[in-house]
Amino acid sequence: MQIFVGSTAYEVDAATSVESLKLMIENSEFVPSHQICLMNGATILEEGSLEENDIEEEDMLQMRLAVNAGMRKKWKKKRMRRLRRKRRKMRQRA
Repeated sequence: MQIFVGSTAYEVDAATSVESLKLMIENSEFVPSHQICLMNGATILEEGSLEENDIEEEDMLQMRLAVNAGMRKKWKKKRMRRLRRKRRKMRQRA
């Protein structure tokens, strides 16, 4: 069966796993497979086969980059200390 990811078509079986599809995309798009996030409508494809995730012939999947958001712990800790110090100073002035 044929699946479209973006504007590229991939020839896969129904039993193909999501991880192997990500590896196919990595080989053609040069994006690391651990950063690829595949979506079918509103559902995110993380594991299992395409058949288990209700992917049919000529379905259009969206590819997005899975970016881990948030501050690093070290920076967050440092920022929280600064804010506490600033609040203490403001309380002392009032």
